[in-house]
Amino acid sequence: MRTAARNAVERHNANSLAYWNKIVGDTFGSTKVLTSSRDFSGYLDRGVIDDIQIIRIRAPASHVEKPAPEVCGHDGLMLVHLQSAGTSVNFQDSRSAHLSAGEAVLCDPNRDYAVEFDSAYEMFVLKLPVARLAAQFSDLDPSEDTVRRLDTQRSKLLLAFLAAAWDQMDCLEDDSDWRDCVNQTVFDLLARAIGRSEDRSGGCNPSIRAAVLRHVRRHLKDPALRTSTIAEAVGVSGRSVQAVFERMATTASAFILAERLRLAAERVRLRRQPITQIAMDLGFNDPAYFSRCFHKRFGTSPRDYSRR
Repeated sequence: MRTAARNAVERHNANSLAYWNKIVGDTFGSTKVLTSSRDFSGYLDRGVIDDIQIIRIRAPASHVEKPAPEVCGHDGLMLVHLQSAGTSVNFQDSRSAHLSAGEAVLCDPNRDYAVEFDSAYEMFVLKLPVARLAAQFSDLDPSEDTVRRLDTQRSKLLLAFLAAAWDQMDCLEDDSDWRDCVNQTVFDLLARAIGRSEDRSGGCNPSIRAAVLRHVRRHLKDPALRTSTIAEAVGVSGRSVQAVFERMATTASAFILAERLRLAAERVRLRRQPITQIAMDLGFNDPAYFSRCFHKRFGTSPRDYSRR
């Protein structure tokens, strides 16, 4: 039986990056927001409809990093990122998904993930119990369904419903029957959006996908790594390789670059190698190009990043 948690909305406004990091950290756990802008102004509102936690965010361009909790173990929650304005790129478990307004992905808060916002954005984030979501959609696998894009038309309907429900939070506070109805509708819409997600609508053979991603991860230092070389190494067609990344809502080149930069950031933070060596080890023949890509992704130079 679900707890009838109250729905009073908590509103938080930030006029500095430091305070924004505090707000985001209080909401999502250990989370770091990076931006190259000196001025920062955002808001974050939190509400609850029984066992659904709803977070509504509006903020400028930034890069968000969420490490896995220090204490191992799954807390039984999944996240749904629903983009309502702007664009983002979501990264988790060597997967990435580009979102435009109306699109959504699943994410596991118990493992490392990152989100890149290239411009000002607005989004809803849902925190939901895995057990109840799995009861609605039996094929859900939290270990495999990270950064899983939902069906766009159905996620747009879910987003519109959430926006309408948000405007009625005061009414839901005092009407338990209406609150139960709204709560169940959110799960119903979400389950159907998952059921029609791009990752479940056919596509590449799972064994091909696994072989392609394994080869990419093992050969990131190869500057020649691209669709054609991956296809030759794995023994499949170039179109099959493209299909793997299309199902992840990305391309081979974008995925390879994202993985190289993710590993580069980890090594830069450790300060055990010169930055030029890190770039060369990860397939960047041009240190200047590496620095430009790094700055675009993380909002700062590799050298400044290492000093944080």
